[in-house]
Amino acid sequence: MSAKKIDVILLCGGTGERLRPLTKSIPKPLLIVNKKPFLYHLIKKLENYSDFNNIILAVGYKSFLVRRFVKKNFNGNKRLKIIDSGSADIIQRLKDCSIYIKGDFLICYGDTFVDIDLKKYISLFYKKTRKKLLGGLVSKYFKIKFGTLEFQKKNYIVKKFLEKPILKNPINLGYFILKNKSLRLINKSHSWSEFLNKISKSKKLYTFITKKNFFAFDTPREYNEIKTTFI
Repeated sequence: MSAKKIDVILLCGGTGERLRPLTKSIPKPLLIVNKKPFLYHLIKKLENYSDFNNIILAVGYKSFLVRRFVKKNFNGNKRLKIIDSGSADIIQRLKDCSIYIKGDFLICYGDTFVDIDLKKYISLFYKKTRKKLLGGLVSKYFKIKFGTLEFQKKNYIVKKFLEKPILKNPINLGYFILKNKSLRLINKSHSWSEFLNKISKSKKLYTFITKKNFFAFDTPREYNEIKTTFI
């Protein structure tokens, strides 16, 4: 299938509770990173890949601010669409956005930027579809920020320390690419996690493990860190 059929959904509707008070008056994707709203960098990355069709912003919390942002920064971009689902689970946002989905599609989290080559990633996915996959996502092995320890479960005696170990399993960074027929499964699911479990249990979800940098924030501490490290 031609990559020109791909649409993009950017999930930008959450309330960002764990980022309070920073998100009390502004949606998380509009927080300033490297002198621009984080959402600006996400859209620019997607714009650089000319084979995308629609770029759909799935909004909710303080959506009027996202609309204002788009009008100010991307007013001439006819590919940008906005779907406001109000306070809703991710799965409902996807269902609402499906009116603009004509072919296969990419789903990105509005608080995560991964420095990958989208063209290579998507091209690799279509090579993998020979195995009849429904979707793919980007993941990465991650070194946690804190040291851990091992202890005896019977008496809680510490056995040894591990200094900032790499997690055994890679973390989910999003950038889900899904075949159009997966929309049927989305429409039958009651939550985003239910959908992910269904597609993974069917063994039709592929992961691309990257070594590239990623930037994400879910707490004030993480946000302050990303402001000094974002490329």
